[in-house]
This record gives sequence, C-alpha cells and structure tokens, in this order.
Amino acid sequence: MKWLSISENRFTGMTFLSVATTVLFGCLNSAVGIAAFGVSGLIYSSQSNALSCGSYNGTICNGTATQYAGGFNPHAGESGGFGGAASCTVTHTPVVFVHGNGDNSTSWDSPTFQVSGYVQAPNSVYQQFKAAGYKDCELFGVTYLSASERSLPQSNYHRESKYAIVDNFIKAVKLYTGQAKVDLVTHSMGVSMSMAALDYYSDWGSVRRFVNIAGGLHGLDSCLWTGYANAYATTCGSQNWYDTWIFGVYPDSASPGINSWTGTSAARALPNTANSNTAVAFYTIYAGTNDEIMCATTSDYANCGNSPLLRNTSHNVKAQLNVGAGSNTQQVNWDWTTGIPWNVFGGDVDGVGHFHSRNNTGTIIVNMLTTACTDAACAAGYSYGPIQ
Repeated sequence: MKWLSISENRFTGMTFLSVATTVLFGCLNSAVGIAAFGVSGLIYSSQSNALSCGSYNGTICNGTATQYAGGFNPHAGESGGFGGAASCTVTHTPVVFVHGNGDNSTSWDSPTFQVSGYVQAPNSVYQQFKAAGYKDCELFGVTYLSASERSLPQSNYHRESKYAIVDNFIKAVKLYTGQAKVDLVTHSMGVSMSMAALDYYSDWGSVRRFVNIAGGLHGLDSCLWTGYANAYATTCGSQNWYDTWIFGVYPDSASPGINSWTGTSAARALPNTANSNTAVAFYTIYAGTNDEIMCATTSDYANCGNSPLLRNTSHNVKAQLNVGAGSNTQQVNWDWTTGIPWNVFGGDVDGVGHFHSRNNTGTIIVNMLTTACTDAACAAGYSYGPIQ
C-alpha cells in the first residue's frame, strides 16, 4: 500500500503517528496485525450487551459503528459511538472514551493480552467499568474519524472539524446525563485531539478527571525521519503557519519553535496541559520503550518512551505509570514514505506496548476515576503485568 499523495499541501506537514503499510499513532494495518499477532477476523464476544467489540484483528475492534441506546443521539458529526441506556439513573461521573488514530470507539471493548509470568486481565476496559458498577447511561465513546480516514491513518492530523466532534459529544453527554462534568479516558491521538478540542472551545470546565494513555504529547521521534512538511505523511507534520490550531506530531525539540504543541514553552503546549488546567486531575498510563509507536527509531531512543509524560509543576498530575512489558522496540528509523521497515512491534508482541497499555489496564483506569489514588496506589489490584 502506498502513501496517499496529497496534491494540495496547505500546511507544513500534519499527521499523527500512523503508517501506510503499518502503524501510525494508534492504528495498525490489518495485514500487520495478522503478521504480528496471528489473528484475523477473530470474533470477540463481549460479556455485556451494550458495547460489542465485534471482529478483532489483533489491535482494533470493528464492531457495529453506532451502538447507542436509551434515546442517546449526540448529533455531533461523529462517525459512530456508544452509550446510553433506558430507565437508568446516573450515579457516577459519566465517562467519555476517545480512541486513537485509525481506530474507532468499539476498541474500548478489545480483549486483553496475557503477559508471560502474569495472569490475564479478565475484562476489557469497557467490561471493567461495568464490573465496577458503572451503567451504560454513564459510559460513552465517540468515533471522530470517518471510515475513509481510518483507512488512511497517515493522513490524519489535528484540526478544528475534529475538535467540534469531540467537544459537541462531551456537551451531548452532559445534557443526556444531567451532569456538569465528565471524565475523559483517551488513547494515542485521542489524547492530544481531546486536549486541543478543550483548549479550542475553552471547555476544560466540563472535565473532572483526564486519563492519558500513550499520548504523543512531546511528539513522535520517528517523525524526525520523515521531516516536518512531508505531504506523504501529514500525521508527522508541524504546526500550520497560517492556522495554529492545525498541527501534527513532529517533535518541537528537534527544531525549536517549529511545533509549539509538542514543545514545552507555549502555554497550550500538550505537555503543559495539566499546569494550564489546575482544576482537573490528570493521570498517565504509558509503555515507555516498549511502545512501538513512540520508539520505532534510532533518533533520541533514550527519551522517546517519555513522550506521553505531562509536566507537573502544579501537582495535579496524580499518577504517571509505566506499564510496559516484554520486548523493547527495535532501534530503527521509519521511512514513512515507503512504510519500511513495517513490522516493529515492541512490547505488544509479547507484553504491553502501545495497544496493550490500553487493553490491559482497565483496573488501573477505574482506580484513577473512582478513588483518590496517587502514583503506584492507582495500580492496586493490577496483577496483569509489571509497573515500572
């Protein structure tokens, strides 16, 4: 599969890690999933009736796009989602789940993975919330990418039309539940997309707690190989010169000032999000150098695994837990224009990398939203892999 050729390059290169032949920030091509995990078209039967994963290709679910109930219909411009239930009383802060690049909302019901030496987590993230007593009128997920966008993840980037979908969905959940705030659980590009959306609409007052799973806040070092203005890999672009709300995940530190979103000097830089929103409690789950999206590169390999980390001078980042396990990512450079090499998976092959840091950590995520835990205490009851 070749990269999409873009005839009009209005920006200086935007994209959120994703690969033409393989992975790009939060997505895996199905052929790669087959090669790496030995599964294709697996039917995964959910233990609950409201959200179903559907077919599972080793990294993402492909269940029915729209799984709403109880009259919930956000009309947010979304390409699918889940949530709502009839005759249901809200007793928890509602949770909004935001997926990564090339992905969709049904992947929050992805099956777990057994790490060698540990027991397998019994529940998907969605099922773990149900087991903790959450009801379907309290659990919502939005699909902000269209089917065509999900098929070309190398071309997706942060922009206003996507911010509108995320923020309108949050507002719809608040209206449906009658609650003033929601909790956000986000993965990969969904982390930065949600942060930028809330900045754009000045809507951080709608958020109580924010869980960041494997977000590329400091950018993706593998994009250094591509360059910040490559029309074939717009996910890896810098900030748009004409519209600063349009940006990709080229690391700012590699060329100071080229992408203020992935730097640390600008007030709304992604790593500064917690410091700029002190009324919100923030939590991070990441896989360090076991994350094949963050660290498939020889460039800055010593630091690439730290890209999801938030700066915490305001002390409202309650925990940042490294759950990485298994194989470290190979130190190679991606050539995004050809997708070569295309089969580098780090911890997700035999442990916890970019995708399993989402799929395996339902217990930790529930702790983060239902207790006053900080640091390692947020991993109470998690026996499915190491905490580094």
